[in-house]
Amino acid sequence: MLAVLGTDVEVPLVDGRKVRYANLDYAASAPCAQVAAEAVAELLPSYASVHRGAGALSQLCTRRFEESRETVKEFLGARPDDTVVFTRNTTDSLNLLARCLPVGTTVVTFAHEHHANLLPWARAVRLPTPGSPGQAVRDVAARAARRRT
Repeated sequence: MLAVLGTDVEVPLVDGRKVRYANLDYAASAPCAQVAAEAVAELLPSYASVHRGAGALSQLCTRRFEESRETVKEFLGARPDDTVVFTRNTTDSLNLLARCLPVGTTVVTFAHEHHANLLPWARAVRLPTPGSPGQAVRDVAARAARRRT
């Protein structure tokens, strides 16, 4: 199991007892993985501008930043000519993608999408919420087949 920061935090109850905190707010602020916190702590003393300096620390940070792109590409099984783009958050990523797609691109969403995934797609095809990932694939395939005929 992935170790996560904050799993040992205790919070007070109204009656004065303390209990282990159960983080149920994963919407925009999921807790940090321990391994990620350790990597940040290791690099912080050497932190410098990425892609903006000729100094040793800037070069170190730039190299680590680019290595992280390669790690993500490898993890995702990306093709050699694919590019990993880091953004601030998922909403930022969706908005960037929406502005990059050619006019007329068909975007498919589902009825219970998060609001942030509905706003950028003014003309999206909205399908009913599927009961499983397999059903989602079948629904999208059926929609595509109807468009071709």
